[in-house]
Amino acid sequence: MSKPKLLYASPFPPMKSGISDYSVILVNVLKDNFDITLFSDNYEITDDSIKNYPVLKFGADTVDFDSFDYILYNMGNNADFHTYIYEAALEHPGVIIQHDLVLFNFIWGYYKEQKGSLFSALYKKFSIEDFVSFKEGMKNHQINIELASKLPLNTELLKSGNRFITHSEYTKNKILETGLVNAEHVKHINLIEQIAEDTVIIDREKLFAKYHVPTDAVVICAFGYIQGTKLNRETCHAVKNIAAKSHKKICYVMVGKGEYVNDELEDGLIIKTGFTELDEFNSFVHYADIIVNLRNPSMGETSAAMLRTLQMGKVCVTNNGGWFSELPDDCVCKIELDNAERNLENALNALISDSDRCNKMSAAAKKYVEENCSAELVRRLMTEFIIKKQK
Repeated sequence: MSKPKLLYASPFPPMKSGISDYSVILVNVLKDNFDITLFSDNYEITDDSIKNYPVLKFGADTVDFDSFDYILYNMGNNADFHTYIYEAALEHPGVIIQHDLVLFNFIWGYYKEQKGSLFSALYKKFSIEDFVSFKEGMKNHQINIELASKLPLNTELLKSGNRFITHSEYTKNKILETGLVNAEHVKHINLIEQIAEDTVIIDREKLFAKYHVPTDAVVICAFGYIQGTKLNRETCHAVKNIAAKSHKKICYVMVGKGEYVNDELEDGLIIKTGFTELDEFNSFVHYADIIVNLRNPSMGETSAAMLRTLQMGKVCVTNNGGWFSELPDDCVCKIELDNAERNLENALNALISDSDRCNKMSAAAKKYVEENCSAELVRRLMTEFIIKKQK
């Protein structure tokens, strides 16, 4: 019996996006249930495990959307990676994996750069409240992360007739609160486990030597783009305070790119790697003693880096907000963000000195991923939702 045909739209490697890495994993899990064709932008896919799938390239190939039984779109908050996906989803509804609740940055880039009609689109396709708030923000020079968190700008997509998969109850509930999507058309399915059995872990001394990380330090890591919403600066200050008082050597490694805290960098203490390939990324997760993963404000995003952290049983400090608040308290160390620098310093000090607590947290984290994010569970739930007949 032939499998149903699925068109899978997403950025893929070599695109430098977490959704690219996620899609490699998910495609290879869903292949047992679907005959998959990849829908990419106009570039050559480089990942060996998926580059032999049939591929349709936007701008180069004619896509007969009606020839597929189902369409699965991956939607994120970046116009560089998701413009063709957004346009296709509006014209040919299917199922959207909504990686980010907030599409502020995407809409800004899409209508300003692609269409040249940002204000017109906001007025015609979004709410009048969105239009007024955006215009006031422009006038007061407040186009910043706080305005973005208040203006998700996802109305056009939510009204498009697609169904939605979210990776958190937070995002699912926010979508339902709009009243634009029926409850049966939104499904919370957890992120899929990220670390495969054949994951390459680079030699510790080789990796640390490349990025000048001291091998005798307690290594605290953060992952992904370096920016204010991840509280990298507060973490730098907390680490410096600890280092000034502790007899142990401490090193904070930001595994990612971004210029936000370049003024905080300090040899052997505060280090930035820049963009790393996935093997190096996973290796830093493996070798980190403690991982800091904070979000303020939440954009309704989930974190593949956090899932890697939990799956490897690493000790992690996070905060209550969005998806992160849904993680069990025994899996992670949660802090409050009022007085974030002081609270983070206290939490890190406590973890550094309490190996028993860290061991228990490690075991609970691994158990959480095994029970809630296994490939088999995600495959079953996604397949059931994709093929579910709409009412």
